[in-house]
Amino acid sequence: MSLLDTTFDLEEFIRQLNEELNKGLPGFEAQKLMSPSIRKHALKKSDPSIAKDSSVLLLFYLKNGQLHLPFIKRTSGNTSHSGQISLPGGKYEESDSNRTVTAIRETNEELGVDCKKIKILGFLTELYIPVSDFMVLPVLGYCKHCPEFKMNPFEVEEVIEMPVQQLLSTKNISEFSFTKNNLTINAPYFDAKGHKIWGATAMILSELRELFLRADLIR
Repeated sequence: MSLLDTTFDLEEFIRQLNEELNKGLPGFEAQKLMSPSIRKHALKKSDPSIAKDSSVLLLFYLKNGQLHLPFIKRTSGNTSHSGQISLPGGKYEESDSNRTVTAIRETNEELGVDCKKIKILGFLTELYIPVSDFMVLPVLGYCKHCPEFKMNPFEVEEVIEMPVQQLLSTKNISEFSFTKNNLTINAPYFDAKGHKIWGATAMILSELRELFLRADLIR
């Protein structure tokens, strides 16, 4: 089965993905395929050993017969990630029993998805984010039915639902450049309906893409 199948079978997808996860993860080699050029420079000024724990959720669901993932455009503000396109998620809190709980709680807070309807599949490789000093754990989950999103207007400006086949297509990957503090930064990105998914989120998606390619879920 691939994401191109006209009749998509969510249960079969879950079985195939679990089987592939059990073989091991593609890891950082896959993540760095979408790494921005500034990452090496930023790592020299950072200390991952004192990073704050966090997690994000890659929430799969069917919509119009296609497998989708939701992304959020964060509201503008003074944080290092304001205005960016990201996965739902955030910082681990002491009240969370683990970072899986963090990912589910944050998804509920940001997108209003019922925690009880989120089923966990597994995890991708942890990724350190120098700009915010977070160690993020990507959590894989799914909903049996299309979620009804109720975004938190204080944190989320827009919900962007992307068909996974389109998102991870080679044709959907490009690169852009910008200048910050007199430094030119080159950054690969995934296009999400005109929005650029780059940085840590793109690196997480890069590992997911390699996993899907290995499982022949996308071509």
